[in-house]
Amino acid sequence: MARPVTVTKERILSASLDLVRTGGPSLLTARNICARLGCGANAIFSSFGSIKGVRDAVREEARKLYRKRVGDGFLLNPPFKGFGMALIWFAMDEPQLFSIVMESQTQPASIKDYIDAYVGFKAESLSAIAKTFGLQENDAEMLYYQLVLVALGLASTCTSGRSQISIPQVSEILGKNVRAFLMVIRAGNDERERFVPNAGEGPDGEVDSYVLMHALVGQNHLLQELRAKPRYIQDEEWAELERTLRNSCDLTSESLREAHPDLTKGDIRTYILSQLQFSVSEQAVLLGISPASVTKARQRLKAKLS
Repeated sequence: MARPVTVTKERILSASLDLVRTGGPSLLTARNICARLGCGANAIFSSFGSIKGVRDAVREEARKLYRKRVGDGFLLNPPFKGFGMALIWFAMDEPQLFSIVMESQTQPASIKDYIDAYVGFKAESLSAIAKTFGLQENDAEMLYYQLVLVALGLASTCTSGRSQISIPQVSEILGKNVRAFLMVIRAGNDERERFVPNAGEGPDGEVDSYVLMHALVGQNHLLQELRAKPRYIQDEEWAELERTLRNSCDLTSESLREAHPDLTKGDIRTYILSQLQFSVSEQAVLLGISPASVTKARQRLKAKLS
């Protein structure tokens, strides 16, 4: 009589998921799986071919769980906010599996490509946004990407263990962000200019740039300090500001000089502060010059860049 098979493919996959949940993908080895199941390596290789086959199966199973859990968020009211909450909830409940789901297998061409490939639910989100808020496609798409970025930031905080956050806090944060983005989207140009810099005060008056740069303030101690109480910037601090600009919009002083060889060090510093949304009066203090000189410097810079 043949010996009954006790170590099934399903048991191996379940044990592998448990290992990942316990200590992350690094625990996913043939030795650890065999130790957990009390079997030999042949059972693993006959079912999955290799340990890579096990890892691929775990990734796919994690994505199935993610799609089910996050998809159920659309059953909440309002559905789009429910989607964001479910995404973060999954990250809180299954941090290791969430990290696997969001791990990029290729180099995305843009952040939108990454979101489309790994976060998903775009079609469902656009439909929910249209029904709940009455937004057309372009505006609905803008709201989708903006909220996903906020949700991914909160989820990253949860999975990294840097801080604890509760579901009520998640609900409050997402609600405020949705309302804020809706206000920006629905506001007319005249009303936007009360809050968003126009072409003479910021980088083309772009709403996204304004929102992004102000979000950076909360992530960088030097920007926080300079925004709260402007002061003269020391030479050694410019490197940090340049690094912040590079990380936020992939711009460096070297690339600027390559595109515009006539830019001076003063031009580069004016450009950095303008991109970081500092006003004329703030720039005057930060650079140690008069507001009139800042205005002239910005005009010269604009002429060189045009």
